[in-house]
Amino acid sequence: MTRQDDAGFTLIEALVAMAVLALGAVSLLSATQGHSKRITELSDRVAARWAAEYRLSEVRAGVPTGAEPLEVYGIEFDLNVTRRPTNDPAVQAVSVDSALSGTDRVLYILDGYVAAGDPL
Repeated sequence: MTRQDDAGFTLIEALVAMAVLALGAVSLLSATQGHSKRITELSDRVAARWAAEYRLSEVRAGVPTGAEPLEVYGIEFDLNVTRRPTNDPAVQAVSVDSALSGTDRVLYILDGYVAAGDPL
């Protein structure tokens, strides 16, 4: 049996080509899903950082801070402000933990310094 030059692809060749393309498409979709998840996590961390910077600015300005959540980009964050003494009695170290509201998942911790006499 001889093959003609214009015979085209066999059924097996077409099926193998489709299987290779399907595997490539599944790999691409999986990579896209993972990338989308990482982008969302990164956006949450950026918003958490901004929330922590906002709260530290409030502490430095002497604005009374409450326990209510702070909303940034439509995401609510619980902010925990902790003061610690330093070697200089006129200066206190301040840590602001920024967690997703209602969770213990801390996304960002910001450290700074304020004058020891500033109100919390």
